[in-house]
Amino acid sequence: MTGAGHSDQARGLALVGGRVLDPGRGLDTTATVSVAGGLIEGVGDGDGDGAGRRRIDVTGRLVTPGLVDLHTHLYPGVSHYGIEPDEHCLGRGVTTAVDAGSAGAQTFPGLRRYVIERSRTSILAFLNIAVEGMISTLVGELEDIRWASPEQAVARAREHPDLIVGIKVRLGHQMAGDDPGPAFRLAREAADRLGLPLMVHVIDLRPGLAWLLPRLNRGDIVTHCFHGGEGGILDPAGAVLPAAVSARERGVLFDVGHGAGSFAYRVARRAIAQDFPPDTISSDLHAHNAAGPVFDQATTLSKLLHVGMTLEDVIRATTSTPALAIGRGASTGALTAGGVADLSVFELRTGHWALPDAAGVTETVEQLLVPTVVVRAGQVCAIQPPAVGLQATETGS
Repeated sequence: MTGAGHSDQARGLALVGGRVLDPGRGLDTTATVSVAGGLIEGVGDGDGDGAGRRRIDVTGRLVTPGLVDLHTHLYPGVSHYGIEPDEHCLGRGVTTAVDAGSAGAQTFPGLRRYVIERSRTSILAFLNIAVEGMISTLVGELEDIRWASPEQAVARAREHPDLIVGIKVRLGHQMAGDDPGPAFRLAREAADRLGLPLMVHVIDLRPGLAWLLPRLNRGDIVTHCFHGGEGGILDPAGAVLPAAVSARERGVLFDVGHGAGSFAYRVARRAIAQDFPPDTISSDLHAHNAAGPVFDQATTLSKLLHVGMTLEDVIRATTSTPALAIGRGASTGALTAGGVADLSVFELRTGHWALPDAAGVTETVEQLLVPTVVVRAGQVCAIQPPAVGLQATETGS
């Protein structure tokens, strides 16, 4: 935490002249966002002068609630996926990052002590049903079902209710074998006992979504919903599965989880054209994709704009909807007077950028969300430059 940050919190801030977009509150207006004591004081008229505040002119830029990335991996040094949260999340416009199962019951205390409590990024977590979490590519965490312990997961989640927001299970055959039933049942048991959502990784799920979706409940989350492999959300003719439509009607949520192999433009475009956009947009950012094809959450949002979502719906899917999904809707993902002052500011640039999906296809994106200011609990934090690979793809602006 820098001295400038302390000064911002003490003096207060005013973000002046931007387009303030908070779809969860139905807010889309040019306004000033005032911050005092680390909290949002209000959204309204004014030029931000007075009261000794630090004034930041954001004219022509987009001001949103601090982004929520529902699927990340933030346990460097333990999980092979782990990345530094402040560099890759907060420094790229994400104020709240949710770790999606990097830690299990036996490794979570270390995640809390050595990562969460030492980071400026607000970090929450889905707890892996496998007690060791996701530590190596050598062996799938549930190839030996003895690693799955509802009892330990429930006990650990009850010790840390301020941070653990759900249970995570990966049901791909590399992680759970050809029969995902036993792993699913143990994860289902833990989530139900806790009254928390179950997030399910569906890449390479051998029985397919038609097997899984009827087993999911309201509030559960299908992550990697637009992957391009077998057993995805589309039938062979390209239509959204009736089971997916039925699951959404029951309140099951569908999350992007871009990742290194879990997002295909063609799948997303077809699903969105059939009125089946994702409920939440997440990056699945980790050590194997931060230099591409993911880069960061803002670039992931730009890809969803490219395939047909509106700007309002994209921002909703990374603010109010994920906040509600993890039971933090009253305090996260909204510009509410008296709430924690987490804000993200972007330029929406027009040009031509060649961006890859996770299925080996590169398309030219004509709008790019670029983070320029991020405020966490009333403190202005440093924006990190985009990945070298992303900078090199720009061909015009």
